[in-house]
Amino acid sequence: MVTTSFLMVDGHIRNLQGHIDRLEAAAPTASQFHDRIIAQLREAPGSVQAAVTIENNHYNVELRPPRKLNSLVTLDTHGHRDERLHPKIKGHDIAWQNMATANSRRQGADDGLLVDESGQVIMAINASLLAIKGDTVFHSTHPRSLPSVLESTVIAYLQEQGCNAKPREQGFNINDLRSSEVWLVDSLSGIRRVAAWLEYGSKFPVSETRPVAAFVPTFSEVNDYLWSTAQQV
Repeated sequence: MVTTSFLMVDGHIRNLQGHIDRLEAAAPTASQFHDRIIAQLREAPGSVQAAVTIENNHYNVELRPPRKLNSLVTLDTHGHRDERLHPKIKGHDIAWQNMATANSRRQGADDGLLVDESGQVIMAINASLLAIKGDTVFHSTHPRSLPSVLESTVIAYLQEQGCNAKPREQGFNINDLRSSEVWLVDSLSGIRRVAAWLEYGSKFPVSETRPVAAFVPTFSEVNDYLWSTAQQV
């Protein structure tokens, strides 16, 4: 089974091809359902949250009203030891990820972090992490990371604006994250910026002074770019 989920607005999806590629890479039968999936998506009016699942020789398109999430988030510094059984396939471990998210929210955070046995940060529970410092955007290539479909598009755009991109093969150190501007990237919410860190029940707001080069666009500007280049179904 594999799932890909995204926000669709007036028939437009950010990096639609990336979602198709994700399904076909994990489920060889996905290509036979392509036309029927696109036809169902075309029938959806306005803004919808879509989830497309392929399992064996069946597919399902689920459409819901979109969730309203804050674009500025508080992130829990107490990482969850990653217990996903299929970390490279979206959808398999959604129940465990939902439980981890609920635990972080009970502490007062909007989202949490997944960490490995050494305490290195792999990713957010349901999103990619980008850490920007100076003129460089750092991204996780940890063996257990599952990049957002939007991650490569965001990094490529930042590079076009003059940023350098550097992978973090072992994930992130929490102190490195806290000294950077951190973005959560996922296909439902686009880009959200970490505005505060939660530690032992206390919130520590991020400084208003950005730790990045003057030419680095804001997360809002990159969100606008993603919609300007969204593909129509």
